[in-house]
Amino acid sequence: MSLQVDPVLLKRYRTSAPRYTSYPTAVDWAGNLDPEDYPARLARAADKEGGLSVYLHVPFCAELCLYCGCNVVITRREERVERYLTQLERELQTLRASGVGRRGVLQYHWGGGTPTSLSEKQIERVHGWFQAAFRFDPAAERSIEVDPRVTTVEQTRLLASLGWNRISMGVQDFDPRVQKAVKRVQSEAQTRTIIDAAREAGMLSVNIDLMYGLPFQSRQSFAHTLRTVLAIRPERVALFHYAHVPWLKRHQTALDQEAMPDSDEKLAIFLDALDAFQQAGYVYIGLDHFALPDDELATAYASGTLGRNFMGYTTLRGTEMISAGVSAIGEVDGAFVQNDPDEFEYLRRVTEKGHAAKRGHVLTEEDRLRRDLILSLMCNGRVEKAPLEQAYGIDFDSHFAAELAALEPLQADGLVECSQTGLQLSDLGQLFMRNVALPFDRYYAARAAKGERGEGTFSKTL
Repeated sequence: MSLQVDPVLLKRYRTSAPRYTSYPTAVDWAGNLDPEDYPARLARAADKEGGLSVYLHVPFCAELCLYCGCNVVITRREERVERYLTQLERELQTLRASGVGRRGVLQYHWGGGTPTSLSEKQIERVHGWFQAAFRFDPAAERSIEVDPRVTTVEQTRLLASLGWNRISMGVQDFDPRVQKAVKRVQSEAQTRTIIDAAREAGMLSVNIDLMYGLPFQSRQSFAHTLRTVLAIRPERVALFHYAHVPWLKRHQTALDQEAMPDSDEKLAIFLDALDAFQQAGYVYIGLDHFALPDDELATAYASGTLGRNFMGYTTLRGTEMISAGVSAIGEVDGAFVQNDPDEFEYLRRVTEKGHAAKRGHVLTEEDRLRRDLILSLMCNGRVEKAPLEQAYGIDFDSHFAAELAALEPLQADGLVECSQTGLQLSDLGQLFMRNVALPFDRYYAARAAKGERGEGTFSKTL
């Protein structure tokens, strides 16, 4: 896929849009879930069949990266960490009591924050609590986010011995000037040390996160980062577009906006990366992910079983997601559920109730239909009409007449082909897949009717 993008098209389709790790997106949740019903939903989920995805949020970091958009707690105080872990144990005990853990865990992930800011003993303790509440499917993917600046070789070996088989790490950019500007100084040597340790310990997959749109980045400087990453040859790469939202993340005001690459330069950086990774044999999964052909992410993409959830692309489709920790979001018994995002409110809620559910969204039949359609676009690059018609009892063309009409200009521009059997993204459309998905998002359409186009809420499409 060697692409040239017409600047006119870039200007036309460079808008703010959801990344669709869920549908509806969290900002559009109706708030129609009663947090007090969460234990009952867990109990009903325990009686269902099928595997689970489970996510644990460890919010602690020693210092703040200026581009960060995650829910993090900056601290070096051990008592603060221990207080949090005490409540996390209590929340896991609630999950254990619900019985939901009898269903095999197919995907297990620790995110943050920096999970490896915990000591080896703390990691063992938390993992032990998890094992008391859940059982693993033998083929489970067990992944964890690590920061090479604080992660030790001993920690990495411990993680492998406990069963983790994949690590994910942020790099963003190897250019020293960029690293200094975003306050994440991380050498190639530090990065390689942890990756080598993971591979030597038997881990199957390494993911590296990169980011474009940061201060002082250019095509020339990022080319060095691409060469370095390709020499490491991680099994997966995520290339994210930096989302500048200082009204949500005040620390981002410290970044030098004047030094950020403009739209044309950002597009050129992305296209250079797209070409470099594909020339090196990586499969372009879509949106922002690349994987080696024999990695499970690539094989799931090839087989049409790729999924997408709050953790991004996943090798699993349709599994319920149980999440624990501050701000963690799950999907249980037909509803999205989010824990309180405030650290101290999270602690209080768990003390009082054994869980910290604060808000959520109960999906309607229409939500599920549109979610399946949008996720098919995001994961497979296509939508087949017949399965949706059979599953939901609709006539696709009639049900989505307005949406198909809205796609006509995108079809004329070569982004998508609309046929009698379904929709198919073109190579160019892969770059603008969020734009193709937008007409099917009725919540976005409702905001657009009010003159709200997502600016200030969602990241740019490119």
